[in-house]
Amino acid sequence: MKTLSLFFTCCLLLCLHTAGTVNAETFVVSGNPKAPPVMWEQYNKLTGVGPDIASSILNDLNLDFDTQVVGNWQQVQDKCKNGTVDMIVAAYKNDERAEYMDYSIPYLPQPTVVVVKKGLEFPFGRWESLIGKRGVSNIGESYGQEFDTFLKKNLDVKFVVFERALELLRFGKADYLIVDLYTALIYARLLHGEDAITIMEPPITTQTFHLTVGKNSPLASHLPAIDKKLEILIKGGTVEKLFYKHFEDWKQLIAKRSKYFKRDTTIRSREQQDYFKAQDEYEKEKLGRLLMTDREGLPLSAE
Repeated sequence: MKTLSLFFTCCLLLCLHTAGTVNAETFVVSGNPKAPPVMWEQYNKLTGVGPDIASSILNDLNLDFDTQVVGNWQQVQDKCKNGTVDMIVAAYKNDERAEYMDYSIPYLPQPTVVVVKKGLEFPFGRWESLIGKRGVSNIGESYGQEFDTFLKKNLDVKFVVFERALELLRFGKADYLIVDLYTALIYARLLHGEDAITIMEPPITTQTFHLTVGKNSPLASHLPAIDKKLEILIKGGTVEKLFYKHFEDWKQLIAKRSKYFKRDTTIRSREQQDYFKAQDEYEKEKLGRLLMTDREGLPLSAE
């Protein structure tokens, strides 16, 4: 009888240990390491608006997680697809991703723009303006299902790592770069004085960022709770504050780095000051209008 009782006790302890192991699962969180200020790699860690939002929500839900840099943007998506990554901190919607990701409510709008080397601008007003020209973009990018479909059918765009895309534009091996506006504004600061660029108008499209969770991840069951927490962050203005914080942080970082991109610091110092002043005004008008008045696609409660 004692032997039987001991057997059941051991079984109970084993079940409790197993249940504790499941509850203590650590979810892997990642994102695009080259999309500042929404997300980027710094000192081998993922930082930015998206990681901050994800961390706030998962901490509030008492869920264990580990934010990691797991590769380039395409590799991040592949690892979400195969189950290695549970959550991506910022992604646009398209049909392919929707097959293996579930989406949160949208939390931040962003235009996609065409960037060209200064002096090589061309008339641009419609997607068709890009036909016959050589384009580049970051590997793994999507710009919404409608433009993705147009691009595949009509455009010559090479998808490469972001640094390589900038290099191709710089050396005239590409006529234009397709990139998110926030990233373009930041790199415009970094490249001024050596490889000045022009951000073309109008934007190609405006999409919204979402948190995404792998459909086969145990984290998917928490998506309704994640949405509720995210809605509070949007409505309370936290998302907007985080955006401006990280954008300003990047501007400070660019100011430190920009000296390495100037051939003659003495000659270019005044030019840089004038450029940055003009850029500040441009960013204030562009971003303020976008974040404060253009809320299309966001939940009504965010207004």
